[in-house]
Parts: sequence; structure tokens; C-alpha cells
Amino acid sequence: MVRGTTAQFKFSLPYNYEELKLACVVFWQPGNNGTIDAPLPIKKTLTADDIQQYCDPDNPKELSITLSQSETLRFSDKMKAKVQLSAKTFEGTRFASKQELITVYPIYDDSILGDDIDPTPDDEDGDGWIILDGETIG
Repeated sequence: MVRGTTAQFKFSLPYNYEELKLACVVFWQPGNNGTIDAPLPIKKTLTADDIQQYCDPDNPKELSITLSQSETLRFSDKMKAKVQLSAKTFEGTRFASKQELITVYPIYDDSILGDDIDPTPDDEDGDGWIILDGETIG
């Protein structure tokens, strides 16, 4: 995912989305709690009524979650982030995906982001500078 952009994630489900009572997708970055105004982890909790909005009826075993521009800015590009889906069916079966690593890439030209962006978690002095590191993340 690229910081400051809208990032979409798709998850394969072992059940049709109509069978899910609850689903939760958590995005986090070890060692990074974000800021007071923009905390990490980010939790997207979906009830049965919500889940259908995140699934395509033509592909009932796939769930799509989107992080907003401000949500992707909460992550540092100096380390990988993680994501995990967990869910429960109406019959009581609980399942979870493996924790997946996400490479967080910097954005080359942050002027396209506009003036309403939050400082990066690396901006400890609050001067508004967004510190982007273009090195390869290992």
C-alpha cells in the first residue's frame, strides 16, 4: 500500500458472505501506535447487515475492505504493516486468516495529498513535515 492513497484489500472467505454473522479486519504495525488523533491499529468490524456492502454477489466468497487516505497515512513506510481477518458464522464457526505482511510504500509527491492530511507518525515535533523513506523494505 502507498501512504496517503486509498488502499483496497480483498480477502478470500471459506464461506459465502451470507453465512457470516460478524467479521473483523485489523490493520496494525508492530511498534507503531499512530498518534492521538490517528491511532493504530485500525479495526473494521462488520455485522451481518454490513457485510453484504463489502461483498460482490457475483463472488460471494470474497470480502473487500478499503483504507482511506487518512488511514494509510497512519502507517510508517519504515516497516511492514500487518493485516488479519477473523469472522464468525451464524452456526458459531470461528475462523481467521493468517497474519499477512503489507509493504508500506512512500508517496513520491505528497503535494497531491492536499493540505488536510495528518502528520506522519514519524513527525514527533509536529511541524507538519511528512518524512518519506524510499529505501527498499526488507
